[in-house]
Amino acid sequence: MFKNIFSFLIVYLCLFLPSYAEDVYNEDILKPYKKHKVVLLSDNDAYFDIYTDKYYSAAHRVSYISPEWDFHGEDNKSKASWLGKISVYPKNNITSYFINVSQEIYTPSDKSLNAPAYDHPYAGGLYLSFGVNQRRDTSFERIWLDIGVVGKYSFAENVQNGIHTSVNTAHNSVLPWGNQVGDEFFVNLHYSWTGRLRIVDTNIMSVHLMPSAAISLGNANTFLDLSTRLKIGHNLNASFGTSKMNFGQDFNGVISDDFSIYVYGGIGYRFTVRNIYIQGNTWENPFRHDIDPLVFYYEGGLAIAYKGFELSYSITHKGKEYRGQPSEHTFGSIMISFAI
Repeated sequence: MFKNIFSFLIVYLCLFLPSYAEDVYNEDILKPYKKHKVVLLSDNDAYFDIYTDKYYSAAHRVSYISPEWDFHGEDNKSKASWLGKISVYPKNNITSYFINVSQEIYTPSDKSLNAPAYDHPYAGGLYLSFGVNQRRDTSFERIWLDIGVVGKYSFAENVQNGIHTSVNTAHNSVLPWGNQVGDEFFVNLHYSWTGRLRIVDTNIMSVHLMPSAAISLGNANTFLDLSTRLKIGHNLNASFGTSKMNFGQDFNGVISDDFSIYVYGGIGYRFTVRNIYIQGNTWENPFRHDIDPLVFYYEGGLAIAYKGFELSYSITHKGKEYRGQPSEHTFGSIMISFAI
């Protein structure tokens, strides 16, 4: 296994470094997209299998993304120019900021009152995120902060039980959330970088390779994530990728009104040090579960965009995240974005 991981890292670095070095400022290419965007994002394992309801059960997000600024050109006298300096490499960038409100819901596979100890704990998180996007021709950088709570004030119990009692599903009874991960305030700092290597780029069809790296630090999540996506479709320059919750990679949506459609597939590894939704509260000793520090995942999806409207559907399959986890897990994601 470690030989395969080492090979993946070597290939990844070979992709990462050239795309970073090629970033140059070109005002004909880097035109700021002067529209406000609202993004609605929902993850649910039922989007892949309606009879599944376990582990990472559901998540929802509402996002606002500001219009972009070019602080190197037409917006160089803007009072917001300090936002362009929030970057590891504050050059050749087009800048925007964003605000998210997100909720995550986790449940065991056994919904009885006496769920086995090895099962995933009930857990929920509710948090506010704010940060900046730094877009370049061949790379995309994102830095943001999450501030939120886990426990009963995440209202995960209210949302899930409310849905299960109003929708005719196999799990339409009230679930025993009494033993959920306890109340805790959390702060998480995130950084992600995604490169773009244009393998084929024509007016009809393009193929782009997108290596990504992300790091998260905080009492809710601490991890390092490395992944690579392959995108195939028409007008791939209209966006770096679709937004996604529960992952280090996230994007700022479309940056063009032109028609775009593509499919993508990817593979990644995540090295996890801390996951409050599995291990339990920070003060618990020992933690509720031993996490598996290295988790692989596969993903694939379809996205279509036109005139600032974007719709995407994707599937993610994750390996076991803690020792003793009975099975791997698959969930679907649906994203709708509007630009005005």
